Amino acid sequence: MGERSGKILLGLVLLIVGIMLVFDQLGIHFGTIMKVFIPGLLMVYGAKKIISTEPANSKGWGIFVFLFGLLMLIGKLNLLFSSLVAVAIMYAGFRLLKSHRHQPPEAVSMAERHWAQSILKEDERERFEREWKQKQS
Repeated sequence: MGERSGKILLGLVLLIVGIMLVFDQLGIHFGTIMKVFIPGLLMVYGAKKIISTEPANSKGWGIFVFLFGLLMLIGKLNLLFSSLVAVAIMYAGFRLLKSHRHQPPEAVSMAERHWAQSILKEDERERFEREWKQKQS
């Protein structure tokens, strides 16, 4: 039941944030209470996930939600997104370097590949002819 209530809480928070963003675009402001209330709820939810005895992936999610709420509270949410973009770019670069390192120094050309296939076909024909001759004798 704890996981379901957490999903409901997170869903409500996201719904409220979305509504507040729409109202903000229309020029209707709710004041500083909502700027503290929603990050506070996120931080409480994240702390609850961290403290719980659930598996490690739940704790990782709790840390992320807690940091999200904390950065939202102090007004540095852009720090999280810019850090995520930086980490994603570094990961992509690492993957490119890693894949480049494992490639053979020379790739086999198509001509060499066709030549090897023709040799294999000749071997198959020779084997077939030997078997045919053995059956005939």
